[in-house]
Amino acid sequence: MRVTAVDMYGDNIYPTEPISFSLLSAEPNAQYEVRTILGLDADDIIPKFYGRSIDGVDKFYDFGLKPRDIVMRIVLNPRTNLDESYADVRDGLYRIISGNRTGRVKLHFRAGATTVAGIFGQIVKFEAVHFTQLPEVQLTIRCNNPMFEAINPVIFLPSNPGLAANPISLPDSISTSPHGFQMEVTFTGTAASFTIQDFATDPTWMFKVTPTGGFLVGDHLYFSSSQGYKGLFIDRSGTLIQLVDKIDPASIWPILFPGANFFHFVNLASIDFETVQYYASYWGV
Repeated sequence: MRVTAVDMYGDNIYPTEPISFSLLSAEPNAQYEVRTILGLDADDIIPKFYGRSIDGVDKFYDFGLKPRDIVMRIVLNPRTNLDESYADVRDGLYRIISGNRTGRVKLHFRAGATTVAGIFGQIVKFEAVHFTQLPEVQLTIRCNNPMFEAINPVIFLPSNPGLAANPISLPDSISTSPHGFQMEVTFTGTAASFTIQDFATDPTWMFKVTPTGGFLVGDHLYFSSSQGYKGLFIDRSGTLIQLVDKIDPASIWPILFPGANFFHFVNLASIDFETVQYYASYWGV
């Protein structure tokens, strides 16, 4: 992921003007110039065991990161033609620390004019140097969810050829790290269960949910395997029915890996895809 600038927003319901930091060179009349920025690369990558293959031979691991600290050393550049002082420019950063109810800030990473990824965090340290000829501040932003994610999703519509037949194809040529995905399907026929697995026969893993009474024609299924947002429920004639407690205990949540991804749907003939989407994910920039 190539990055040339960072925009910092408060986590507000109503959009606010960002504080922008160029990573290449100071822009004319820029109030903030980043001298150094740390924490954009992956730190220790931690494998976490989360399941076994159906035959019990292979172990499956989810690779993740501990919370990420992004540290920026910023030079303050007051616009003297507007009678700004160093204190005025510094106050602009102070205001964003707790300018909303969550205390979070959003960092958007740009390549030129295109926003390619973002991350949420909280400012946990604000260090200011007051008595130098070139006043600076240093911000430390703690990101508990440490992965960089794309701002806009990649969407597969029902007309996508990859959704036409088993196994369905969900390629990801953008991400550098594994991630979950979301989908909505409508049942056009009855089915005792809903099952996704890697192969039609002799699969190594599967994801299976069996609701009481099975699935009925017209059931609208919502699925998400995204980190921190796993969910599964159906809309049945306006009534929402949660299905997480109906998932088979041996199930493995399906996720996408960088490159080609194929999934076999056991009941593909009984469903119509409404949409499938994912947000590209990155270890670092």
